[in-house]
Amino acid sequence: MVGSAGVSTPPQALFVSYTSLLGGAERILLDHATALPGLVALACPEGPLAERARTAGIEVVPLKRRRVELRATVGDRLAMPLRIWSQGREVHRIATALRPGCIVAWGMRPLLSCAAGLRGLRPRPPLVFQHNDLMPGPLIGRAVRAAARRADLTIALSQAIVDDLGPTHELAIEIVRPGVDLTHFRPAERPSPTPPTALLLGAIVDWKRPDLALEIIALATLELSDLRLTLAGAPVAEAGGELLAELKRRASQPDLAGRVDFIGQVEDIPAALATCTCLLHCADREPYGMALVEALACGRPIVAPAAAGPLEIVDTSCGVLYPPGDARAAVTALVDVVNRAFGLGRSARTRAETEFDRDQARGRFRSLIEGVTG
Repeated sequence: MVGSAGVSTPPQALFVSYTSLLGGAERILLDHATALPGLVALACPEGPLAERARTAGIEVVPLKRRRVELRATVGDRLAMPLRIWSQGREVHRIATALRPGCIVAWGMRPLLSCAAGLRGLRPRPPLVFQHNDLMPGPLIGRAVRAAARRADLTIALSQAIVDDLGPTHELAIEIVRPGVDLTHFRPAERPSPTPPTALLLGAIVDWKRPDLALEIIALATLELSDLRLTLAGAPVAEAGGELLAELKRRASQPDLAGRVDFIGQVEDIPAALATCTCLLHCADREPYGMALVEALACGRPIVAPAAAGPLEIVDTSCGVLYPPGDARAAVTALVDVVNRAFGLGRSARTRAETEFDRDQARGRFRSLIEGVTG
């Protein structure tokens, strides 16, 4: 679409991503982008996301790779405005060349970049803010709220994200809760494994609280003597390697030795879920939780914090919630779920079929984008 041959037909939508990685939010991007008819483009750095997008038939416009950690160090915080501004310049150049029907800023950083980069562009294509996260702090929060007021539409993954955004009376805002492909994510034919196994599914990052998962399992073995834990995920940032090493050191201690398996990044998520009794989730501030939806579709009950996204995904029919950060309460929830895993698992699948069908989410997203582009 943009290359040595110049510009062809303008795409219906240009998605903009700051990251090259392929996490939960990026899988949702691919799901929703491929729901749109006609040509769709994605501006992002080269990497797993770009590769998967090309495979899905999305035209990729490469962006310069920038550090993911915007606030990890003092240097990152000082450089953040420049990084956002420079990506905004790239977006301006691409939008000028492509003239897309609309621009979808996939997350807070792309929103800030697009809001800055599209100033002065005439005519300016409609701007859609896809809001996927809770605010990391008050300063960024103020900047994001100001930029969101310049967007033509804000789409949030959950009510928790909307509430966290603050007063929304000045915003055109909609909620589209993502779903999963119910033919791909389905219950395994074989029964839950013996011994009972909890699965922690997601990136190895501090805010997902994998350290809490280890403490929960250590305490729960007093009641479930053969309980095991599988950690499925990989570090996504430079500090993640140190965190993973610390987790492995903790898992080698006598109260956990031989009970914890680190299997790294998994491509076949349904297969990983088939090997567990339940999903254990520990993030105190999870904005949504695609891993939870995937577990429901695979007929696996859930133990998760009673906060933010999980409150909207898990009810008493399919899992048990516990106060965020409370390891002992989580143990009580985990033991209860393991003991009722079969019945809760059947209800989990029913809830996924009722509330989290990907086709319904894709159709709603498509309708909103078509409304913006006219």
